[in-house]
Amino acid sequence: MQSLPAQDFPKVVEQLGQTETVKIEQQELKRLFGMVQFSMAQQDIRYYLNGVLLVVEGEFLKLIATDGHRLAFTRTKLSKEYSKREVILPRKTVNELIKLLEESSDPITLDLGENQVKTTFSDVILVSKVIDGKFPDYERVVPNYTNHLVLNRVVILQALLRAAILSNEKFRGVRFVLTENNLRIISSNSEQEEAQEEMELEYHGQALDIGFNVNYLLDGLNSTTSETITFSFGDPNSSILITVPGNDDFKYVVMPMRI
Repeated sequence: MQSLPAQDFPKVVEQLGQTETVKIEQQELKRLFGMVQFSMAQQDIRYYLNGVLLVVEGEFLKLIATDGHRLAFTRTKLSKEYSKREVILPRKTVNELIKLLEESSDPITLDLGENQVKTTFSDVILVSKVIDGKFPDYERVVPNYTNHLVLNRVVILQALLRAAILSNEKFRGVRFVLTENNLRIISSNSEQEEAQEEMELEYHGQALDIGFNVNYLLDGLNSTTSETITFSFGDPNSSILITVPGNDDFKYVVMPMRI
């Protein structure tokens, strides 16, 4: 078997500098990554979107990801307070951590440096560079709407899955037609086929006709296990905000599309 000299293998030089060290359960960090990782960009020219923003602030650890079309936010409470530190973890690092982290209460230690992040858990030490760039102001992206719709998560998920069957394969668009106590989900494709789901519900807000990428909505609904979810709307040109009733720890924003 042909081989190369061992001394030629690149050595990772730790350049953490001044760090903020955070401890959290492995299963909790894995859960948090699972709630945002699908919103990471893939090979976007805006390189700072190709990863997850990790923010330690006070007693909270926040994770945010966006690809410019949607944004996912989640957070968890830590055992103590920390000074504020922000790093952008690259996409590859996030994917590797999701694979390596165990479903256990064993701790993982995060050493958040200026140029690198060092994670220590079980028998693994993973050192990664961080993405140098300015992440978008996620707090400005999350809207504050007055039109709210509380739905059973599984019921709306199944309705969207059925409607998605006849959506356009390229654009994957579905229309939400929202009127007094009624929601219609409509999809169509280039073969002149159409699917329509109709749901009776409690809604007394503004009538709306608005389109979304159905895959984006399904990603958000699949990332949480909550029994009920809240859809919040602005006007037909505004995004949709998906949250869990009575819980500020998960927010998912999807931009509209023309159909």
